[in-house]
Formats: sequence, C-alpha cells, structure tokens
Amino acid sequence: MLRLLQQRTKLSGQIGKMKRRHGAVIYVPGRERELVARLTRISGGQLPPRLVAALYREILSGSRAAQGQAPIGLLQASAPVVMPAGHLVFGACGQFSPGKTWPDLARGLVSGALSLALLTGTDLLRALQTKRWRSEFSTRLTVAGDFAPIREGNIPLPERIFILTPREQALPRQAGRILILIECKFTLNAIKSLQRDMPDLSIHTEHLSPRGSATTLALLTLAKPIDGTRATKRLLAAAQSNHIPLSILGIYPGTEDYGG
Repeated sequence: MLRLLQQRTKLSGQIGKMKRRHGAVIYVPGRERELVARLTRISGGQLPPRLVAALYREILSGSRAAQGQAPIGLLQASAPVVMPAGHLVFGACGQFSPGKTWPDLARGLVSGALSLALLTGTDLLRALQTKRWRSEFSTRLTVAGDFAPIREGNIPLPERIFILTPREQALPRQAGRILILIECKFTLNAIKSLQRDMPDLSIHTEHLSPRGSATTLALLTLAKPIDGTRATKRLLAAAQSNHIPLSILGIYPGTEDYGG
C-alpha cells in the first residue's frame, strides 16, 4: 500500500506541473465527489461508506499537496473553529492561510493565491452586506459545499462552515441541496411563493439577518436530486415571476459527500 501511495504521489506531482502549465485548477469539488461516490459503489457495501470517504479524504489531501495546491483561506477571527474542522474535511495535508478581512480572502480566490476559502454562515452574511462585495461574489465566486464544526447535534446555519471557490470550479450535475441568498423584506412570503411554483421542493430556511436587514441566507432542500443547471433556471424563473430579487450563491450535494 505504501509503495502504491508513493507512486500515486509521484504521479500527482507530474499532474500538478501539467495543470499549472495549462492553467487548470487543482481542487475540483465535483470531481472529488464523483470519485468517492464511485469508490463507494465499487466497495459493494463491504466497507462502510464513511470509511471509504475518510480514507480517500487523506489520499486526495496528499495528492493535492503534491500537485502544489494553494493554501485554504479563512478569517483570523474564526480560525479556532474553522481550522480544526477544515482539517477533518480536507485532510492533514491542507495548508491554511488566515486573512484579516473578507476582501483579503476574495482577492486571494480571484488571483489564485488561495485554492478555496472557508467562512461560517455568519461570516458569509457579513461579507455580503455591501453592494460591491455582493456583486463580486455573484459574478466570480460560488459556494461549493458546507460542513459542520466539530461537535454533535444539528448545527444551525449561522455556525455551519461554507466552502467558497471561484465560480467556474463548481455546479454539480446532480444537487440535493441549494444554498441561495434572498434579498426580500418578507422572506417567509417570498419562500412560500417559490414553493408554490416549485412544488417538488422541500424547503428549509433560517433567518440570519441583522435587525433591520432584508438579506437572508436560505438553504433549500430538494425533494429529489435535480440537474444543477435546470434547478438554477427554475429557481430564477420562479423568483422572476413572483418579483423576488434572488441571487443563487451555490448548488451542491449534501455534506456526507465530504466525509466530514
């Protein structure tokens, strides 16, 4: 096993050189999810799915490091919570680079100095409070997934940790959950309007807005897997027909795909 892993690491280094030469990204969330899902199927139930995910989490972590993956960004203020949980999701070889502000992380993602960034739900909402950064996010960045910090129980949306990447790296073919940003004064009525137009959605939402704000993060759970592009078009069409200003932050499968 060690010899095979050494060979894999050597090949990963060569692949990293090719990716850098052609400007390809190293961390592609959808590709890693597909790999772990395929390996879980191949195991045929002889290994627990969480064991397969945990083993390959570390193998992929080492491979990304050998390819020269850029550091993972996070906010200094949230580092005590985010960093330990991030290691459990991205493996022991993940390198973290704390930044003082959200603009620092956004610039790092756009320039390629950071491979991805991790923000709590509360941090993400604060980052989207200004018109400038909301526009920057919607055009250049996306939420590629989320996971819980290290503790038991149902973790509320403000405390969950969201994975941010450049927009072109995400949008899976099949999505079981959708994170959206709704800018609407009457959030509950807005979501009910969307649900009438999309009856196959089972909707869960939490209101994260500071008092007096009209911006809310909402996590929509689909009743069944749906094509990511089609889900996007349907959501936007439903929002337009109901005159709801709505911005989709990301479309991604459930957290179990990360093994975290």
